[in-house]
Amino acid sequence: MATKTGTAKTERKSKSGKVVVAAVDFGTTFSGYAFSFSHDYEGEPTKVSANTSWVAGSAGLMSLKTPTILLLDNNKKFVAFGYEAEEKYSEIAADEEHKKYYYFRRFKMLLHKVSGQLTRDVMIPDDKGRQMAALLVFSISIKYLKDHLMDTLGKRMTGILPGDIKWVLTVPAIWSDGSKQFMREAAEKAGIKKESLIIALEPEAASLFCMHLPVDKLSTGQECGTKSQQISPFAKGTRYMVVDVGGGTVDITIHEVVDDEKLKELNYASGGAWGGTCVDRAFEKFLRGILDIEQKNKKDEKTVFDKFMQEAKEDWVDLFREFETKKRGIKAKGAGDERSKETIKVPVRLAEIFRESTGKVLKDYIKTKKEYADKVTWAGDKMRVEAGIFRSWFNESCDNTVKHVKEIFKQKSSAGTNTILLVGGFSESPILQEAIRKNFPDKRLIIPEEAGLAVLRGAVIFGHNPVTIVSRIAKCSYGIRVYRDFQDGVHPSNKKVKIGGKIKCKDVFAVHVKKGQELIVGEAQSKQRYTPLEADQISLVFDIYTSTEEDPQYVTDVGSEHVGQLEVEVPDLSGGKERGVWVQMIFGGTEVTVEAREEKTNKLTKANFDFLLTNENASDSA
Repeated sequence: MATKTGTAKTERKSKSGKVVVAAVDFGTTFSGYAFSFSHDYEGEPTKVSANTSWVAGSAGLMSLKTPTILLLDNNKKFVAFGYEAEEKYSEIAADEEHKKYYYFRRFKMLLHKVSGQLTRDVMIPDDKGRQMAALLVFSISIKYLKDHLMDTLGKRMTGILPGDIKWVLTVPAIWSDGSKQFMREAAEKAGIKKESLIIALEPEAASLFCMHLPVDKLSTGQECGTKSQQISPFAKGTRYMVVDVGGGTVDITIHEVVDDEKLKELNYASGGAWGGTCVDRAFEKFLRGILDIEQKNKKDEKTVFDKFMQEAKEDWVDLFREFETKKRGIKAKGAGDERSKETIKVPVRLAEIFRESTGKVLKDYIKTKKEYADKVTWAGDKMRVEAGIFRSWFNESCDNTVKHVKEIFKQKSSAGTNTILLVGGFSESPILQEAIRKNFPDKRLIIPEEAGLAVLRGAVIFGHNPVTIVSRIAKCSYGIRVYRDFQDGVHPSNKKVKIGGKIKCKDVFAVHVKKGQELIVGEAQSKQRYTPLEADQISLVFDIYTSTEEDPQYVTDVGSEHVGQLEVEVPDLSGGKERGVWVQMIFGGTEVTVEAREEKTNKLTKANFDFLLTNENASDSA
């Protein structure tokens, strides 16, 4: 990175403690990996190597990443991943052998959908509805990417061993703690050692990468007519919004540059499931509207599209691969072009199944329907659709993203934020870019080159120096369910219980962190003392809760959610029930950590968070 005249270049040292930092970006639609050597990072942080030549077999499609698709055999053994899985499955389907295989596609969103209800034994369906343990599916997929990276390093004859690598796994910032823990355990099951793995939040990773880029690598998508537009958006004191738009989720937060290569979060990450797959769902809904209209009242009969999905697997794979390519290239609205048409290649088998099911010819049938006349034509293996209809499939993603960005800009924490950094795979969509530009004309829109790799490359930089993020904002309140001495007139009567001869108030929300609180990375945000309820307890088990309120009173209040457990060992029995344990929680990192000390011996005891439990056992602490 170029330095200013008259100033010394910042000395940079990788804090990973490893020869190589490798990042795995496990996405909803596409996945990939990148890495860099410590000595390269110290000289130039953006010198990150990524496998950008994934090839889609016979289609010849070159991609920066490979599809998040896993193919297993009937014994749940690995067959292929990514484009190879697509190709192999198409071949198997052509031979009518696909029913013997498990085919998983775009399964990452499961971890967002189930959120607080996530458990280790959660199941996930394949394309035929057959269930398999999600932890197994995720771990096999991560193992493939890990092994592929090791092969890449081996081909370079680097002599790098697994112990020489610091691994980074990216996750959406809006994910729950349980989802992050699930991904960590899947990675460990894939052979990545716990002590060699850290979690990176996707919008933060992208932000880190972009702040290291020279100005000419940051495109505004407009002509830079003034000198002020050439000023780096990452100067000290600058505030900017990060909008990370992937295949599944949209993550939005605001960062402030507080020092050289140091960032702080000004508001907690928020967003939703409005990524690029929204467009795919809209396209499928459109097709179903055409194909299934004759069968909409026949609830017991499989629809045309369902038959196509089940009976023509090879063609179904090809259709959505074709659409993925097509949606990348569709441009924003131009003057007078709404009535122009876009061509989408569709399998002939789709029209054949329609005729078999309805007795009608699809291309003639469409002409008889007023809603499609002159707007949609179907001939052979091509469907022609008005550009306006095609662009409408982007509405859900664009509208929800724009609406949420507007809501964030209304918050006090957004004051002084004049730049939007648009990153993530779907950020390269001209339609999304135009929606942002049109709705926020007073903001500077920054789109880095190869925006789809910004998260991946930034995750490598984060692995070298995780403390580049100095503070984050708590997106919810965290606390523990405890018993307190009951006070008449203060506590509700339905919370009164008798334990060990004493009257207690149950279900009290002992707050450790309040929603909106600034959390300094590496510092304990809360330190509280707890004692056992019974004299013979050798450990304390705490139920961990979150709340959408800043100051929750009881864990049974609206907005509170049980998210897991924390266990602290207290083996010294000499003090009976009066043994005290000081528990301090550290929430500033990408994952919640905890430390606990037994007050008599000052011994640091074992303390583990488990966010994958859903049972409602009462806390055995006071």
